[in-house]
Amino acid sequence: MNFQVLRNSFIVGSLGVSFTGFIALFTPYQQFSQFLISSGLGSLGASNLAIVSSQKISNKKRNKLLAEIDSLRTETNSFASMLADKHKLLVSADEEIEKQHQDISNLLALSTQLETELKATKELLNDTQSINFETAVTTLRESLETAQSQINSLIPYLVKKFPDVRNNCTELLNQFNHDCKQLSAQIGVISDNSSLSNEDLIAACIAIQHEIILKGSSIKAKLYKAACDHLQKQLYNVIPITEHEEKLTKLREYFLGNIKAIQAEFGQVADGVISAYKQDFSEVVNDGLAQSQELETLQNQILSLNGKLQDLSKPLQFVGTSESARVGNSIINYYSSKLGITLDAIDFSSTSEGYKLLFHLSRNNRFIPCDQLNDGNNPDKIKELSGSLNSPKFTQSERGNYVSLEIELRKMEKKSATIEDIRRLIEPSNKFGEIVSRYHQNKPTLRVMTRTGGGKGIAVKNLLHHYINHWEGWELWLSDPQHGSFEDYWNCPKIAKSPTQAANILDTFIEEFNDRKENQSFNPDIPVMGIFDETDKTFDKKQKAGISQIWTEIRHRKMKLILIGQSSEVGKNGWTWDEMNNCGLMFIGDAIGTAIKHADDMGWSSEMKNKIPSIYAKVSEFFNSQNADILVKNHYRLALLVDGMKYDFVEIPTALEGGLTNNKSWLVSSPWQSKAIKEGQNIACVHCGSVNIKKNGKSGDKQRYSCNSCSKSFSV
Repeated sequence: MNFQVLRNSFIVGSLGVSFTGFIALFTPYQQFSQFLISSGLGSLGASNLAIVSSQKISNKKRNKLLAEIDSLRTETNSFASMLADKHKLLVSADEEIEKQHQDISNLLALSTQLETELKATKELLNDTQSINFETAVTTLRESLETAQSQINSLIPYLVKKFPDVRNNCTELLNQFNHDCKQLSAQIGVISDNSSLSNEDLIAACIAIQHEIILKGSSIKAKLYKAACDHLQKQLYNVIPITEHEEKLTKLREYFLGNIKAIQAEFGQVADGVISAYKQDFSEVVNDGLAQSQELETLQNQILSLNGKLQDLSKPLQFVGTSESARVGNSIINYYSSKLGITLDAIDFSSTSEGYKLLFHLSRNNRFIPCDQLNDGNNPDKIKELSGSLNSPKFTQSERGNYVSLEIELRKMEKKSATIEDIRRLIEPSNKFGEIVSRYHQNKPTLRVMTRTGGGKGIAVKNLLHHYINHWEGWELWLSDPQHGSFEDYWNCPKIAKSPTQAANILDTFIEEFNDRKENQSFNPDIPVMGIFDETDKTFDKKQKAGISQIWTEIRHRKMKLILIGQSSEVGKNGWTWDEMNNCGLMFIGDAIGTAIKHADDMGWSSEMKNKIPSIYAKVSEFFNSQNADILVKNHYRLALLVDGMKYDFVEIPTALEGGLTNNKSWLVSSPWQSKAIKEGQNIACVHCGSVNIKKNGKSGDKQRYSCNSCSKSFSV
């Protein structure tokens, strides 16, 4: 019997009567309130005592039943006793089910009695104005939670005791959970509907409480029935004791009848085996003596081969008695004995500072990088063995699996580089435009970077000179927000001469790209190149984001960009070094050193990280020494061009004197001016490029025009 459900039922009933009495205090039926409250509380106490007593009796019976179950478990050694135990267990389960059915009947009767009492109470509360919805809903929810808790604790017990009923229990649990969700929803409807009359509220509470009790009792009955069905199936599968004994008797007679025949056959087989064994044993002994002699000979051969193998596994040594061979062999022995690395000698050769040792690594069972050879204090140990002035380090060959080691025994005077030496490391200035143009053809956006006064303007002016004389039909939009400054060496037409004009021209450039992309441009066949000086300082992050969205796709729209700025500001002004890989890069002077610091950020190869710093150091040292006595405009300047894994060093030509003269392409002072130039005029509509325009007054010091083709106005 589930005493908790019974206790909850009495509590609900007692609280219902007491609550009715409490409500009656505020109604014309005050004379019944004390009686109802007392009755409810008395009923609560009496029911609790009765339930406690009943629970004690039930616990005694339960303990007795558990003791019987334990006894049954110990008596399962024999088949007959197991059958009797299962029969008793089945009978006990049937009695338990009967008790459960009786409890359910009692609960249903109690539920009917409570329903009758509550109906009578409803008649007394017809005129009640208010009722505590919260208490009623809380009571129903607690009753539902109690029922769920009982079922959830019963199912694991049955599953553990009778594993075969797991599927039935799962189905019943799912069904019960579904019923509980529906009951919870019904309780929620009552909670949300505070306008219910007292009669409707009480009726709803009684109905839901009745459903909770009915569902809980029903699911318990089904669970116990599943357990009984399981025991019944086990009973059907048990063989009766008499049948079992008959089968054992037949088996015993069968084996006794055949044991003598088996013994006789075994004796014959054993005699044959013994005689054959005696004959074979003498042959085996003779063969064993011969094989032992052969084995001894093979063992001697193996020892000899092991000695030869050990000699062959030793690292190959340098031949000779020279200092180079002695030091090389000492290094080989050190790495072999201390680090387990095989260095095979290849050759040694003299150098201007000492000598060079070559070693092979192919006989190691794994790849040995130079970092491992140079790890820890290994260079210091080599210095100690060789007497070298430096701490020698291994370097990897690019053409094979061998390493070299430079031993420095003397210092050589540093030879001053000549201009011819430098020319062999970099491309000459007369190829500057050609080489930069090749990078700009591959990537539509060229990023030019160096410090202020580092020669950006000189480099780009030389580049524009190459473009207007070699590129066909391009319109070049030069934006110089620092127009008129002390360092303004452009001396050529400009399309923007202030930060505001520069921002407007950038917007025009982006709009033209979008128009071409949507096939709405008036001039889709005119190639346009935007050259924006002081890019980092002039444009904000939003404008830079607009540039980064188009700087690769413009290649498909006959458009290019040159962005002039400072490499030190890449990370400070809205760019990232990784983004720079979308552009062709030109680092000038000191900016090359900044690029070397960010080699990993740009994904340079190991070859680039080794060669670029070496060339830059040599060339910059020579250029700096030469520039001391040269006018600034004639200074030697070095540019590094990078496009992914491709790079070139190129000398920048000296500063161009005078202006730039339009030839095959045009530097313009307003958009689409090239169309006007082709027709012998000076100005074209900045919106559509038409030359069919007329003057339309002035705006300040600027002449305004009106376009007869697109009907738009503009100022120049």
